[in-house]
Amino acid sequence: MSDDPDRRALALLDGTRLDAATLPAFRDGALAAEAAGVTHTLRRYPGHPTVSLPRPRPRRLTALDATLLGRRSVRHLGARIPSAKTLGALLGLGFGVHETVGRGPTPSAGGLQSLSLYLAVLGDGWLAPGAWHYDREAHALAHLDAPTDPAVWRELLVSADQFVGGALLWILVGDGRAIGRKYGDRAARFLLLEAGHLMQNLCLLSHSLGLCTLPLGGVLDDRMARALTLLPTDRVLYAGVCGPPA
Repeated sequence: MSDDPDRRALALLDGTRLDAATLPAFRDGALAAEAAGVTHTLRRYPGHPTVSLPRPRPRRLTALDATLLGRRSVRHLGARIPSAKTLGALLGLGFGVHETVGRGPTPSAGGLQSLSLYLAVLGDGWLAPGAWHYDREAHALAHLDAPTDPAVWRELLVSADQFVGGALLWILVGDGRAIGRKYGDRAARFLLLEAGHLMQNLCLLSHSLGLCTLPLGGVLDDRMARALTLLPTDRVLYAGVCGPPA
């Protein structure tokens, strides 16, 4: 591999690039997976303490163009956790299930729904300290056996020095099992694309609800995965800190 850092970065994408030579195998693999009925089940944590969230109602007077023009990254955030109603609207509208087979506002490669959303509590409020998983189908949060000290979660952020405060930490996780069986090496690209779609939803909805989500690319991946007790096939893809602008 070249010593040129630009070329090294592009080589990671080049290894999964489609062209006339690689397309037939990629297409045949995807068709074979469909014929075999490869599916992915939405992740749930049965037996864990749960908190149900209020179901969101579409807001007729919220203009998308105004949200797009106004959204900016804020570096100073309040630490108060959004109310259950606000958090329910943010998660339900941004990543909830609104049709059959897990379909919702976040695009998913092959409809496999391989993305999961976790949140860690950084601030103060009604949610118990620690980490939670958003159950998309039940529109509820499941409390996990995870560190409860906010300092532990902040230590896992390489870019923690880029902001002050924060109430919640979003952690976007991709499960490579089903999507890998269908799309092979290109599955990693699709998981990253899905994570980008979801983070944009969180950013825009946060702004429209009087909050800010600041995307963070620097995460200690393996330590974050251990803190959440993720599966070996899981990968931490993206993180973001959320709170009211201070």
